[in-house]
Amino acid sequence: MQSSMTISRTMLPTPLLSRISTGALHLILIFCSVVALIPFVWMVATSLKGATEVLSASPTFFPKEWRWDNYSEAFQQVPFARFYLNTIIVTFTRVAGQLLTSALAAYAFARLRFPGKNILFLAVLAVLMVPGQVTLVPNYVLLKNLGWLDSFQGLIIPSMFSAFGTFLLRQFFMTLPQDLIDAVALDGGNPLQAFWHVALPLARPVLVAFGVLVTLWSWNDFLWPLIITNRTDMQMLSVGIALFQGQFVSNYAVMMAAATLSILPMVIVFVVAQRYLIEGITMSGLKF
Repeated sequence: MQSSMTISRTMLPTPLLSRISTGALHLILIFCSVVALIPFVWMVATSLKGATEVLSASPTFFPKEWRWDNYSEAFQQVPFARFYLNTIIVTFTRVAGQLLTSALAAYAFARLRFPGKNILFLAVLAVLMVPGQVTLVPNYVLLKNLGWLDSFQGLIIPSMFSAFGTFLLRQFFMTLPQDLIDAVALDGGNPLQAFWHVALPLARPVLVAFGVLVTLWSWNDFLWPLIITNRTDMQMLSVGIALFQGQFVSNYAVMMAAATLSILPMVIVFVVAQRYLIEGITMSGLKF
């Protein structure tokens, strides 16, 4: 008995080995983080260079002369403030629409009983398997017939529904104890009241996580705004930045300044909601 205990103790990692492995893991993570951050640091550094320094034959990582005027020139060369406003409006409306429709549909699939529920949910899952590029032409033709080209409704309405969000939130609603839903029914409440007063508050981490994902996707959306908009005053940031590239000459420093300003809100959103993002994905994705 004593010999077996001695062997089991020797098989356990010593504190020194544990510290070495933890330190090695931290070094690997730091290295990966530095590699991932290099392009962003290069973008910010380039945004502060002069036009000639960017195209210099002997490039430098940090600018020799710091040109903060590049950020003000970004608003002077193109209607950059209008691009910002369009992106904020479209992103906010898309996020609100997807959160509302996905939460309602997910609760119905998870907690309500109605004919054809399983078939409809399989149809929702089938939408996840269809690439978005397949529906570009049908959506464009439909919006053209409705007269919604170059409009906010054309940018927003086709993206207000999410099969992924429905699936994600359904996974969480299925984990709620049935006693909570029954308690609302015993008090005379209807399913909509149970959804609004019980299920939705408990799903806040999942809703925040899904909202962050939709915000990042919508803010960086490029293909659909490129197809649906032709007027400059209706373009979003992802498309409007391309206007900084001229036919013969391009000021890449100003373009990098515009790119830096465009990603700044998403960096803030991710830093603020990082905890909810990890918690929400864990609560919904690992409990089936």
